[in-house]
Amino acid sequence: MTPSAPGRPGLPGTIALEEAGPVRFVRFVGDIGRDAVRQFRLGVRPAAWPSRVDLSAVRSLDAAGRELLLHLARKQRRSGGELEVVAPPAPVRRTMEQSGLTSVLRWAATDTPPPGAAASA
Repeated sequence: MTPSAPGRPGLPGTIALEEAGPVRFVRFVGDIGRDAVRQFRLGVRPAAWPSRVDLSAVRSLDAAGRELLLHLARKQRRSGGELEVVAPPAPVRRTMEQSGLTSVLRWAATDTPPPGAAASA
């Protein structure tokens, strides 16, 4: 996997465009807030945003993170697709449901993580 967005591994709150073979996806890690969103948006142009997001390593998702998910979903809808979200932890999923985000995306099957996703220990 090669991160293509600016980020500092090991620090909370990173969002990175990653590739595993021909498959590209966005991985959110840690506490996602305004700074992580800003770094992602500065480093990855909307034209490069893929249709899959891995939230398995998210601890928290503030309003800026939810807004980015909304923008990712709207971009997919404009091109006739859907944003596919993989493995959000239960508290993050509840927050997304309460904010209405689930109406503009679809959940990926929990047994199909994005290629290259770390296996749970």
